[in-house]
Amino acid sequence: MELERWGIYQVRLPLPFRLDHVLCYAVQGREGWYIVDCGLNIPPAREAWEDFLAAHGVDPRDVKAVYLTHFHPDHYGLAGWWQQLTGARVCISAADARLAGIYWRDGARAAEAVRELFVRHGMPPALAREAVGAMKELMATMNAHPSLTVVSPHEEVRLGVFNCRALLTPGHSDGHLCFYSPALGILFSGDHLLPHISSHVGLWPFAQQDPLAKFLQSLQECLKLEVSLVLPAHGEAFANLPERINQLLEHHRQRLRLMKELAAPGATAYEVARATFGDRLTMHEVRFAMAETLAHLMHLVGKGELVVREAGKAVVFGAPPNAVRGA
Repeated sequence: MELERWGIYQVRLPLPFRLDHVLCYAVQGREGWYIVDCGLNIPPAREAWEDFLAAHGVDPRDVKAVYLTHFHPDHYGLAGWWQQLTGARVCISAADARLAGIYWRDGARAAEAVRELFVRHGMPPALAREAVGAMKELMATMNAHPSLTVVSPHEEVRLGVFNCRALLTPGHSDGHLCFYSPALGILFSGDHLLPHISSHVGLWPFAQQDPLAKFLQSLQECLKLEVSLVLPAHGEAFANLPERINQLLEHHRQRLRLMKELAAPGATAYEVARATFGDRLTMHEVRFAMAETLAHLMHLVGKGELVVREAGKAVVFGAPPNAVRGA
């Protein structure tokens, strides 16, 4: 594989979801190895890493650092295991180090905040409890917590034999990082840029309250990069960065237009989510659909294209007073 001439190895790890894999990267340098993202803390993922180490004759003590694009469990989950195995630094942005502490070290408080948010926005209480129950199952896998080293935006980090710039690309998470090598034109994009699906951009407690604005701005910033190859966390590597960014921007324009139309007569976020995503979702997907709907609706509120009002115990979105129908 062409990547291997630069010492970059793609490691495919299983996930127990409809999106059934995450791609992590092991990068070989003269002084040792570097890891980009870890995978979910489940036995098949640990076994896949052990197989990789054995196949390439890697002594765990030769792993110098683990770089995390963000704090989500399919990227962060095995960070503690890696640190225990290797003694390596585990590096992440400051924003996502904070969120990892809230969601993975104090998960009960975070889960309750998610349940309350969903119920307030129209989700039936029983369904909200079930969706959060699935979330707690993920939290239970986060049982080995690493000591974290903060990486600052634009900081230069070593990956194998080349230097990368840490780029703050918020949206998918508040502190999502991409790692960019100007010399090679390679971008380790994590979940910020994916080849076939749009990254989840959701509104969650304790985090940025207009994540979609941050995400769209991050996409525009990435248009300025000279990139010949994008290495994502899901799906194959791709080369057409500007084209893909423009596809994503158009996707969100269309999604905003649809949700604005659905909410304008008056609707809860749950009603808009059901109309947009349908009912045949797993509990994992229900949670994501609700958070993503909230992110789009609150973005429209921020732009003045929708307003919110209290209707009993629920929040209802609707068109602003005197809005022109069809505008």
